[in-house]
Amino acid sequence: MTAVEDTTDSEATGKVPPRYACGETFVPKGRYIDPEFLQLELDRLFTQVWQPACREEEIPDPGRYCEYVIGRQSIMVVRQKDGGIKAFYNACTHRGMKVVRGTGCAVDGDLRCEFHGWRFGFDGRSSFVPSRDEFLSRSREAWSLRPVAVGTWGGWVFISMAENPPELLDWLDPLVTALAPFRLEDMRFRWRKRTRLAANYKTVIDAFIEGYHTAGTHPQTLRPTQGPRPSAEPAPPQEYVYAPYTPTTAYRNHSRFIYTARPDSGDRDSARKAQAARPEVFANSMQYNYLEVGSLVTERDYRAARQLARMEPGEVPPFVLYHQMCEELALAEGVDYPRMSMQEYFAGNGDWHVFPTLVILVEKSCVLGYRMLPDAEDPNRCVFEMFSLEHFAPGEVPETRWLEVQRWQDHDGWGELPTQDLRNIDAIHAGMHSRGFDGLWLNTAQEMSIRNQHAIADRFIFGVDDHDA
Repeated sequence: MTAVEDTTDSEATGKVPPRYACGETFVPKGRYIDPEFLQLELDRLFTQVWQPACREEEIPDPGRYCEYVIGRQSIMVVRQKDGGIKAFYNACTHRGMKVVRGTGCAVDGDLRCEFHGWRFGFDGRSSFVPSRDEFLSRSREAWSLRPVAVGTWGGWVFISMAENPPELLDWLDPLVTALAPFRLEDMRFRWRKRTRLAANYKTVIDAFIEGYHTAGTHPQTLRPTQGPRPSAEPAPPQEYVYAPYTPTTAYRNHSRFIYTARPDSGDRDSARKAQAARPEVFANSMQYNYLEVGSLVTERDYRAARQLARMEPGEVPPFVLYHQMCEELALAEGVDYPRMSMQEYFAGNGDWHVFPTLVILVEKSCVLGYRMLPDAEDPNRCVFEMFSLEHFAPGEVPETRWLEVQRWQDHDGWGELPTQDLRNIDAIHAGMHSRGFDGLWLNTAQEMSIRNQHAIADRFIFGVDDHDA
C-alpha cells in the first residue's frame, strides 16, 4: 500500500495511519519531517481551524488591509467603512491574481487588481470590470471576492476557511474567561520581528510550550542570586534540583503551562528558600526579563524592580510587593492598568498555546508572543514571529513595523534567552532526520502540551477524537 493510499484509507475509517499514530507519550517524527504529513495539515487542518491573521491595530482605518499567508492560501483582512472587519480569499475572481500584497491601504475607495484593473469594494463586492460587455453574463456576486469567516478576540483578528466554523469564542475556551482581566485587546505592539527557521513549525512551537527545557537551555534563570545578568554556564546535575516545575494543562483546543514549585519540594533547602524570598533576588529575575528578553517586564516594571532590589525584607512577599509597585507606577504615569485579584492573575498568567500557531506568555502589563507558520511545501522550514505587547499611556504607543530578518543570526537584538532557544531549534529539527531517532518521548507532567497539540490535529486530519475515548 502506498503512502497516499494509506492516508486515504485512514480518512475513511477514522484511524490514524500507523506511521503517524501517537502513543500516550510518544509522537513519531514523521509528523514533523514528512512532506505528506505537511500536506495533510495544510489541506485538512489549516482549512478548518480558527487562526490569528493579524492584530486589529495593523488595520486601524477603513481601507487598510493585511495579507495573511498560510501554506498556499492567501487571505486578505480589510477594515470596513463602518469600522468592522471582513476577510476574503486574496484572489481576483478573473484570473486569480493576488489583489493585495503585504499590508497597505486601498486607494480611491477600492481594492484594485494590478493585472487588469478590476476593482472591489472594501466589502468584497465587484465594483468595476473593464469591458464588462465583452464577458458572458454573470451575476455581480459571481465576480465578487470570496468571503472567509472572520472574528476578533484579545486584539487579534482571527480567520477560518471552514464552511461552518464553530463560534470563535467557543473555539478559544477557556482563554476568553481566563484572560479577560488582562485586557489583551487594549495592548499594542512594543516591537515585532519575523525571520525564517530551518525547522518544522511544530518543532519551534514545541520549544515554547513547555518549561521542562529551562534548566538545560536557560541555566542562568536558576541563578537570580548572582544579579540581573547571571552566568549562563551549563548547570551541573546537582543544580537541576532547583529547576522550576512547569506542569501543563491540556484543554480541548489549547494548552497552558505555569512556573511553580514542585509539590514534593517542601523545605528541602531552607537556606536557599530564605535567600529566594529576599526582594533583590526576585527583583533580579524581573530585571533579567527586561534586559535579556525584552518583554514580560515593561520599562516601568523594570524601574519598579530596581527599586525593589534596594528594599529590605518585610512582611509582604517580594512577588506581591512587586505587583503593587508596578500597578502604582503605571497608574501614576497615566496607564489604564488592568485591575485584578491575585486569584484572577493566577488563573490567566502563564504560557498559553493558542492552537495551532500562536503562543502567548501573559502578564498584567505586557505579553510576550510567538507565531510559527508552516512553509507551503517544505516541512523543514517555517516562518517565526516574535513580538511584545504592552499597555501604554495615551499618546505613548510607538510606531512599529515588522522587522524582517533574513537569517536570525543576522540580528543581535533577540536577547540572551530567546537566542538560546533559536540556537537549539535548527539542531533539534536536524536530529529528527537521524536514523537513530524514532520520535518524541514526552515528560508526563511537563510536556503534555506537545502531545495535546497532536491530539487536536488528529481530530481534523484523521477524524479521531482522543477526548471521546
